[in-house]
Amino acid sequence: MNVFRYLRSSFSARLSLWVTGFVTAIFVVALTLLFRFSLAVVKDESLEQNMQVLEHAALRVDRILHRTEMTAKTASWMIRQHLAQTTIVHDLCQEVMQSNPWIDSCYVMPVSQLKVETARWEEPLLDSVSDSVALRPMVMTYYLPMYDDQGESCLTLAIDVQIDWRETHSELTTQIPYAHCFLQGLGGLYRLETSGYRSQQIDGTNTYHYYRPFSNTDWGIAMLCPERDIMADYNRLQTIGIIVMVVVLLLLLLICRLVIDHNLKPLDLLSSKVRRISQNYFDDPIPANNRQDEIGELQRGFSSMQRALVSHLTEMHQKTTELQERNQALQVAYERGREDERTKTVFLSSISEQIMVPVNEIYAATDRLSVRYQNFTKEEMSQLQQQISAHSDTITTLIDQTLITSRGATSYSDNNDSKTTTQ
Repeated sequence: MNVFRYLRSSFSARLSLWVTGFVTAIFVVALTLLFRFSLAVVKDESLEQNMQVLEHAALRVDRILHRTEMTAKTASWMIRQHLAQTTIVHDLCQEVMQSNPWIDSCYVMPVSQLKVETARWEEPLLDSVSDSVALRPMVMTYYLPMYDDQGESCLTLAIDVQIDWRETHSELTTQIPYAHCFLQGLGGLYRLETSGYRSQQIDGTNTYHYYRPFSNTDWGIAMLCPERDIMADYNRLQTIGIIVMVVVLLLLLLICRLVIDHNLKPLDLLSSKVRRISQNYFDDPIPANNRQDEIGELQRGFSSMQRALVSHLTEMHQKTTELQERNQALQVAYERGREDERTKTVFLSSISEQIMVPVNEIYAATDRLSVRYQNFTKEEMSQLQQQISAHSDTITTLIDQTLITSRGATSYSDNNDSKTTTQ
């Protein structure tokens, strides 16, 4: 779970995995095709190489058999020249044995004892239906019929050749250690008509059966090679290739991670700066770089944006401070205005009360005058006139004071408004 959380939070890790996964897919497809085609090539080459080893071992025996056949033909020609001289025939047979070390014996048999129609090789232990024989020294006999001057079969020349099969077996197993070698005679279960190889199941194991008949014979040399042993080098190479591929992909993942981390380091820096800015740390500097790619351009653009943002915020802070100061001045002016209004109200109320006294006096005097003016004497009229004039002067004085006070308050309010506007 922590790995998935880390992958979701790390873009460089996801990018490294994407690159490695893409390369891995290419590697797997390429190596699969390579191993598939190389398997057929290596398999065919190994099979052909094993067949060549068997062919080489059989050729050595073929050369002995061929030389024996040529020796038998030469000896039969010489013996026909001395058919009536038994001693010379015996000496010729001894000379054949001495001149050819691989020949175990050479002798002549009458037709009554053994008559053959054509020259042939015979090995008593191999002309049965047995599958194979033990690899031990064996004697192979070559029979050649001899004819007299009338063309009648008169004698049979027999030459016994002893071949050490252990030498052949050692030659094969030295070059092919996993091969099981044996001789095959007539009726063998693994018999092939001609030299070659074929695949077959033996005890549940895929095995290749190689067979090479000897010239002019009914038997030959064969070997069985398990397919797993034939392809052992290829399978080992395939295992090594898979291990190397895994190691290379791991190294590629590590290198991609290092390279991507190095190239995305400016983005990590910008991400941390964005988090700082989101926390109201606008003054953290963004280091400059000399990269000319998109990341360098992004970093320089973000640095310019940060400077513009800081400048804009500074300007907004200044304007906010000024507005606060103006608001405070306006609040003070408003409070003063309210105070002045209250003072004016109190003043007007006081003036009104003061005016009402002389006004009432004037009203009373006027009322008396209008009702009883005929009964007033001159002195009373003069006195009443003086009272009305005195009250009128009092009212005028109070009104003048009110006008003066009103003009002073208006002038003070206008001065405060002009100062606030200037600020």
